[in-house]
Amino acid sequence: MTEPVMFSVNQLAEFPTSRAQGREGRARLEDLIADNRGLDLTIDFAGVLAMTISFADEFLGKFLATLDATSHDMTVCVSGLNPENAETIEVCLERREVPVVVAEDGGHLGLLGDELLQETYLAAAARGSVRATELAEDLSLSPQNVNNRLKRLVAVGALRKTRNAGAARGGKEFLYSTAAPDKSTASVA
Repeated sequence: MTEPVMFSVNQLAEFPTSRAQGREGRARLEDLIADNRGLDLTIDFAGVLAMTISFADEFLGKFLATLDATSHDMTVCVSGLNPENAETIEVCLERREVPVVVAEDGGHLGLLGDELLQETYLAAAARGSVRATELAEDLSLSPQNVNNRLKRLVAVGALRKTRNAGAARGGKEFLYSTAAPDKSTASVA
């Protein structure tokens, strides 16, 4: 069972600019998720008119770089980005070499921060729930390559990994799935 949780960034400022604001926001966010499992976390930037790369790096970049979403059984999604803020986040993520799922207008999910992982994420998201072997076939890649990509996507919360109880061959088999952001539940730090 998963629980949707939302963190609203505009509670920090409409124009967050400093690393100090980023540290404060990251601390609030970490407190919100501490000791919780099975979360579908949405970090909502609606109402943030503009932000600096310094703030974005200190807040989101460091959060994602240190997050172990696997141990929290968590998915992470960013929403409410205007075009300028999306560009700021993209620069930050490229520098840190971490991806994040982004909910765009209309509910479409995409991945920012790593072009190779974008292809894998989009193929998994198109299926909703997928086994690594199915994804390897879809992408014409080796199962090992797909497993490496899936491991990275799970670690940053782009996908959730669950054990498939109905595995046909008796070995361990996992399903990978996405979580859509749920704006109706707003647990805000």
